[in-house]
Amino acid sequence: PVGHDVASLFPDVVNCMQTDDMELKKLVYLYLINYAKTQPDLTLMAVNTFVKDSLDPSPLIRALAVRTMGCIRVDKITEYLCDPLDRCLKDSDPYVRKTSAVCVAKLYDISPTLVEERGFIENLKDMISDSNPMVVANSVAALSEIHSMSGKPVFDLTSQTIFKLLAALNECTEWGQVFILDSLVEYNPKDSKDAESVIERILPRLQHANCAVVLSALKVILKFLRYVNDSDFAGPIIKKLAAPLVTLLNTEPQVQYVALRNINIIIQRHKEILSSNI
Repeated sequence: PVGHDVASLFPDVVNCMQTDDMELKKLVYLYLINYAKTQPDLTLMAVNTFVKDSLDPSPLIRALAVRTMGCIRVDKITEYLCDPLDRCLKDSDPYVRKTSAVCVAKLYDISPTLVEERGFIENLKDMISDSNPMVVANSVAALSEIHSMSGKPVFDLTSQTIFKLLAALNECTEWGQVFILDSLVEYNPKDSKDAESVIERILPRLQHANCAVVLSALKVILKFLRYVNDSDFAGPIIKKLAAPLVTLLNTEPQVQYVALRNINIIIQRHKEILSSNI
């Protein structure tokens, strides 16, 4: 029955990990995530299967293994996760790499020292240059999460890095775009031309159907406009910001609330943005 405690079945469920049935394996892994904390010693029984699955020919099983190990918050198995994670971060399949990138942030939450000692943060920085845009997006998301947990900068945004992030932006899922856009806010352009170049690349995101993408794009554009010296460039850009803001007010109430909060902040600096819409 729903809500029934089945922790007593832990040893029997662990024995089912060896199955070749993908759906059953998913259920077993889900069970382990939910009950590992209550049975930390018995969770060690699962380590060998995790390591074995991280070497499986199927990328789905390799990714499932490393994702589950990252979600099991048991100190006793943390060190056993490192070797499979190190291997999966360099996996030939992008699905495994993007899953492993997120796992680094989860591991950092459990043991920051271990992540730093094993060089996983450096691995994430290298993955920003990955050929797959979702790997790039997940690497940025993981680095941003580590930054928020540690309170210190973990990667430098250079013009070269920005170019790679902008290149990945067009190929990402909508949430991948949000991660990348939110990281771009931390970049300080070298000069007016640098700022103008980034703004032009981000402008199409204002037409996106996802409100989070639109708001993140607005945030980047408004930050970079501070560095633009050319009024002939900045004027038309500011006018283009009105339409997406007004569009956000035609959505559900929760989004309207967020949009209004953002509009209130924006018009304090740029009163002219909505002058023709009020």
